Amino acid sequence: MYDWPEVHAATQDLESALQSALCHALNLTDRDIRPWPEGRDLADAWTDPDLLLSQTCGYPLTHALSGKVRLVGTPHYDAEGCDGPRYCSQLIVKRDSAHQNLEDLRGKRAVFNGPDSQSGMNAFRHAVAQLENGGCFFSGVGESGSHLDSLKAVADGKADIASIDAVCWALVCREVPDLARQLRPLARTASAPGLPLITSCQFSDAELGLITEAVAGVFTAPEAQESRERLGIHGFSNLSSDDYAVILKMEAEATERGYPVLA
Repeated sequence: MYDWPEVHAATQDLESALQSALCHALNLTDRDIRPWPEGRDLADAWTDPDLLLSQTCGYPLTHALSGKVRLVGTPHYDAEGCDGPRYCSQLIVKRDSAHQNLEDLRGKRAVFNGPDSQSGMNAFRHAVAQLENGGCFFSGVGESGSHLDSLKAVADGKADIASIDAVCWALVCREVPDLARQLRPLARTASAPGLPLITSCQFSDAELGLITEAVAGVFTAPEAQESRERLGIHGFSNLSSDDYAVILKMEAEATERGYPVLA
């Protein structure tokens, strides 16, 4: 999910290491592996019964994908706002803006990447719900399609604030510094487990155990260290669906406060 052009080579290296480990664990050969279907709808690909391994977002995991995939575990990322398998969102404004806290953005324009995003929508909605008791907080809310486009919208003055995945913000600071210099974090949202790795429901409990063990091995293997470091990965946790219930709780709290929709 963080396969930006700037780090694509490292993503490919890590994927190759994962494929080799999974083939060994499940007694598969490279001929058994079909490449990821480029251009295919993500939700459709995630629920393919032949899915071996992919990464999704916590919000789809607890909503559209609930009961349709199996949770493998969660990588740890080395980014400000991350703590082990957990992460948060950075609320980003233009660097030269006068805003000092989220309340200052009342009546301003917000942008988010998509309605099924934990970091861009759900965490943002939850943060605003702490200040809003029903009605609209912003004068307008736009959907950009990606965190990067949300950041560009704020930098270009088309929006005043965006909620950005902490790992994405770290990637921007490292890989797109010209854009990062135009922006600054204003605050952080509450945290939740980060972007999970998933596999098909077709795998048995025993096979899931082998998959999890293989992934955990790659995330500590010396031969994958360079690619992991390039991607900011420094650990792995075998989480359960119960750990992700906090995402549902954040959604419920926003609704209870009369703020069910980011608006």
